[in-house]
Amino acid sequence: MRAWILLALIAAVVVGGVLAWPHLEGTPPEIEAPAEVLVGSEGGTLSLVLSDAGAGLRSFELRIRHGGGGKTVVEQQFAGDHLGATGLNTQREEIEIPIQADGLGIPDGAATLVLSVRDWSWRDAGRGNRSELSIPLQVDTVAPRIAVESGLTYVYRGGSGAAAYRVDEASGSDGVMVGETFFRGYPMPGSAPSEGRRFALFAIPVDAPASPPVRVVATDAAGNTSRARFPARISERNFSNDPIRLSSRFLEDVIPDLAVSVGVDPGDRVAAFQQINSEVRARNEKQIREIVAASSDQRLWSGAFEQLRNSKVTSRFAEHRTYVVNGKEVSQATHFGFDLASNAFAPITASGTGVVLFAGDLGIYGNCVLIDHGLGLVTLYGHLSQLEVTAGEQVQKKQELGRSGATGLAGGDHLHFAILVGDTYVDPLEWWDPRWVKSHVEVRLAPSAP
Repeated sequence: MRAWILLALIAAVVVGGVLAWPHLEGTPPEIEAPAEVLVGSEGGTLSLVLSDAGAGLRSFELRIRHGGGGKTVVEQQFAGDHLGATGLNTQREEIEIPIQADGLGIPDGAATLVLSVRDWSWRDAGRGNRSELSIPLQVDTVAPRIAVESGLTYVYRGGSGAAAYRVDEASGSDGVMVGETFFRGYPMPGSAPSEGRRFALFAIPVDAPASPPVRVVATDAAGNTSRARFPARISERNFSNDPIRLSSRFLEDVIPDLAVSVGVDPGDRVAAFQQINSEVRARNEKQIREIVAASSDQRLWSGAFEQLRNSKVTSRFAEHRTYVVNGKEVSQATHFGFDLASNAFAPITASGTGVVLFAGDLGIYGNCVLIDHGLGLVTLYGHLSQLEVTAGEQVQKKQELGRSGATGLAGGDHLHFAILVGDTYVDPLEWWDPRWVKSHVEVRLAPSAP
């Protein structure tokens, strides 16, 4: 009988030891947190990952310390116990804590977030293992100040403009807003960063609402945003509407090969054209926007741009095209560029100095070259029959890029030429005009703004 009692006691001790063992571990909880937190007038968020693979998470407390004192921001308890049921305990927790400077009464300047986490271990007289982490907190609720240096600017719908301005602190982003379209700002060429001078090319998109507001905006690293009215006077203009009759020859000669190359079923020629002119066009335009986003923050061009030599304009900027087959409308699109015709297989030259961003097949544009001229200004050359440049290559004005052709969605040998400011197409006529470039762009790039 005594042996059975002894065995029972030993078993109880063993079982108790097994159950208690996780609560005797001495590893403190782990904390994943940002190296620092920046909070602006709109507040911020502290993202935490707390974990404890042993006894499990028991509690955490977040306090804030600053020159004016300190307070507890949040406290939380996690499910668990002291008796060994560790499978019920919380092993990992992802936490988002909003930090509002005004609500917590935190003044602008430096402060510290202090995070304390405990687990369900029996260590420290049953209070558990403890981890503590101090996180620097910077509070900035003051928006950057903007000083617009540009005078009254006249700009057409579909046309370009330039803005010179100053921002009194390093900004996370700044530029010009035209309605809901943002045009990124760049350091003013030739100025020291400490001067805070900035430059932005902008445009009035063809499809912008009537009289869109034009504002210079700046957002600092803390998310505080300032806006300043930009003195722009917008002139409306009308763009032509042109019916384009698709011949049977075009549908048979152009569509099948193009459809196969862009992943469209060529079986029904009209349906294939419709898909190419809508879905593939949208996909190509998205790709172009992604490419031009890499524009240099240095000015790479000088003076006016050049129209292709000895070329004839066969189609102008922003023509709205309605495509017709056998008298029936089948598709629509806006032509955001100039079609320029010369001799077949004519040399295509760079309209300005820059760096090749892209040279290759681009769907509806066929063999295509995109040249970055810096400060968000990019030129596009489409439908080439052959390419003579590669991405990353520096090119000079009038340097040959390739030869004209009819690749992509083209019915005959020509160059499709377009200019983008940011991710918005603009009328090339302005950029081909030396007087316009001087009076609308060069004057904003002067050492000191007028």
